[in-house]
Amino acid sequence: MSQFADFNLTTLDAKALDNLGDRVVLKALARQSALDRLPRYVSEYLVAKKVRRESWKADLADLQERIKLLLPSFEERELLKERLLRSGELTIIDQVEVKVDLSKGQRWASVPALNESKARIEPRLLEQHVGLLLGGLWGTVVVAYKPEADSKAPNEITKFTPFQIGPPDLGTHREARKLFTTDEWIDLVLTSAGYNPASFASRRVKLLVLSRLVPLVEKNVNLLELGPRQTGKTFLLRNLSPRVFTLSEGKATPANLFVNLSTKAVGILGTRKVVVFDEIANASFSDDDGTVTMLKDYMESGTFTRGSLSFASDAGVVMSGNIDVTDGLPHARYRHLLEPLPDTLEDTAFQDRIHAYLPGWEIPKIGPDSMATGVGFVTDHFGEVLVKLREESFIDSVRSLQFQPGLTKRDMTAIERVSSGLMKIIHPHGEVAVGELEELVDLASELRQRIHNQLVKLAPGEFKPRVIGRAGLEKHAAADLAR
Repeated sequence: MSQFADFNLTTLDAKALDNLGDRVVLKALARQSALDRLPRYVSEYLVAKKVRRESWKADLADLQERIKLLLPSFEERELLKERLLRSGELTIIDQVEVKVDLSKGQRWASVPALNESKARIEPRLLEQHVGLLLGGLWGTVVVAYKPEADSKAPNEITKFTPFQIGPPDLGTHREARKLFTTDEWIDLVLTSAGYNPASFASRRVKLLVLSRLVPLVEKNVNLLELGPRQTGKTFLLRNLSPRVFTLSEGKATPANLFVNLSTKAVGILGTRKVVVFDEIANASFSDDDGTVTMLKDYMESGTFTRGSLSFASDAGVVMSGNIDVTDGLPHARYRHLLEPLPDTLEDTAFQDRIHAYLPGWEIPKIGPDSMATGVGFVTDHFGEVLVKLREESFIDSVRSLQFQPGLTKRDMTAIERVSSGLMKIIHPHGEVAVGELEELVDLASELRQRIHNQLVKLAPGEFKPRVIGRAGLEKHAAADLAR
């Protein structure tokens, strides 16, 4: 490990470097200021691929210089166009996304650095890099100016080199898990997700933070997190995968969520794996256009219909927002813990479809010391592993346990999906002791219990007090549930 003598590596860091090859990266290197303008999953990919342990200082300097040269700023947009016009070709680093226009038989690529939404692209590039059609990819882009080919769309992407690791091998990931204890793996996953594990005081808090990943690793999970400001509620998902879309304080409409009837374009719930409604209290939902009704139906069935068009999707729904806290618990002025939701979502039928309510008030605020500096999986690789694990299921393991009588189908669906997701994150190899399985199921049950308790307060005639969890459980230990 002498190659990284400048860094204070832990025993776990050394173990990960020795056993996991270029699937891991020293996070401190990827946090260099010259890489700040790139998404974290891009900067880590580049560091893992371009920076060698034995020559890391020189390699990092070369990488930083290349990024400065090829990654344009917004202010350089017209200068870039002038260079393209003058030389006929331009090489830049950018995020490219391709849309298919069936009515015109065209494929249009967006190149944000040029403010270009209708660049032509060679079909062979789409065959080689299907991710361009699945939300877009970051990479090195060569744009050619060819007005003679199409005067209305003179720009064409002729080369594209993605900053992306190839499809992950789940077998290799499972074997890697066997090399680490559960506590080591939890810390490795937290580091991979961008956090310093030492900043979390207990295993419970670590598991709560990792629960934020469940909608990415398990299909059709609906999760709510309310907590104090600056606790990183959307940091993890936002930075982990390009398959996550964050809608911040925006207006949710049937067109942007489901289907645009004018263009027939499928909305974000049909094209991403997770849709995050950030600052949920300020999000605009209206049922005048059927948005809430359609979202409610989708959260139940995983399907949506607009006009004559019907679709199925496995995208998860995450809602996050702020709640005032005193002495480590939500302020006593709240009549119930769903009160911060917008008025249009104060519908018990909607709220009953939420599988998990994360107590964000138990998670500490994120500061400079909370950011990962040790060794973890390259973010892009780890994000793709989680997405690929969506095809697996650990629900049978959950069903091997006995549960309280009287649980509803929605209760059991919530427990099964959230528990299965936690299993995939922490025990992807499927080897789990009974006590550790019970630990995850108990946490999933608690997250569902928190929803049920609010429904009892909102509609006591319909929802009656009951314990949600394994057989024999008398109550959950979380302080807010004892109120």
